[in-house]
Amino acid sequence: MNSEKSNGADSQNFVHSVEKPLPNSLRVYAKGKLYPDIRVPFREISLAPTKSMNGEIEVNDPVRVYDTSGPWGDPDFHGDVTQGLPPLRAKWIRGRGDVEEYEGRKVQPIDDGYLSVAHAEHSTKRNGSKKDELTSKLS
Repeated sequence: MNSEKSNGADSQNFVHSVEKPLPNSLRVYAKGKLYPDIRVPFREISLAPTKSMNGEIEVNDPVRVYDTSGPWGDPDFHGDVTQGLPPLRAKWIRGRGDVEEYEGRKVQPIDDGYLSVAHAEHSTKRNGSKKDELTSKLS
């Protein structure tokens, strides 16, 4: 089995799966309490009516559940799964004033599960850029 072909097919399937909305549901947001600019995603699922024993039909209200699909479940988000997610929390984390940048350690092929030189070369691309490494100022 060729893992590169397998990974490519899996990536294509994943892209397709995140682009299709879930049936009978709608993504809705609640404002954050501490940070009103944060929108907490929920999935509002419409339910079928219930037919009681006497034949009456009862309309059921939708049910809200926490939406764990991240930005991929947002129809307005047009990300690329091969590039990773935007650093949405970076500003808040830096704004706390309790972290500082550090050099970090060199990325090793084993970090991505690769052992060969070819895989090591691929792993160094890591989303096309070096990410800032942060650590607590207390350490």
